[in-house]
Amino acid sequence: MEELFYFSTFDLLIKTKYAQEANSLRYATHRSISIDEKKAVESYVLEEVAPKTDYYQKSPSLLLYMGVDVTLAKELKFYRVQNTLKDILDNKAMVDKEVQNVISKSLSNYYFERIGDKLIILRDFIQEDQSDEKIENVFLEISILLEAYNINSGQNIEIKDILPFQAKKFYQQFTQH
Repeated sequence: MEELFYFSTFDLLIKTKYAQEANSLRYATHRSISIDEKKAVESYVLEEVAPKTDYYQKSPSLLLYMGVDVTLAKELKFYRVQNTLKDILDNKAMVDKEVQNVISKSLSNYYFERIGDKLIILRDFIQEDQSDEKIENVFLEISILLEAYNINSGQNIEIKDILPFQAKKFYQQFTQH
């Protein structure tokens, strides 16, 4: 078993190799490493690579640093580009999500205000004793706006929950037809 791992925080590429007969995990790096980098790399190898092998099942087991492998430098360019692309895609996904949240919030605010305007019109129509057709059209408009509001706000508010008291009896009459 032989694998390559790139540590973007250190800009370090390692190659691990498990030798079953010796029950050893060996790793090499593309450049010399500091003590802190060595601790991080060995911790990673023991936590992520070793469990995939018989390393912990057999005794004795060895973890060996084999030094610098200059052939890894060729592979490093690929891993740097891959890591950069991953960062770009992660950032794009985060930005897309934030933009969608802003759009949804803006739309839900817009629909909330339009619903408020329509509720005022409905109240005025009821007080002015307007025709049933006009009142029914306002109920329909409120219903459409409320559905759009629910979609953009992630809520599930029903029209009967937002109607003023005097409008509820009219709404019941229209829905019973």
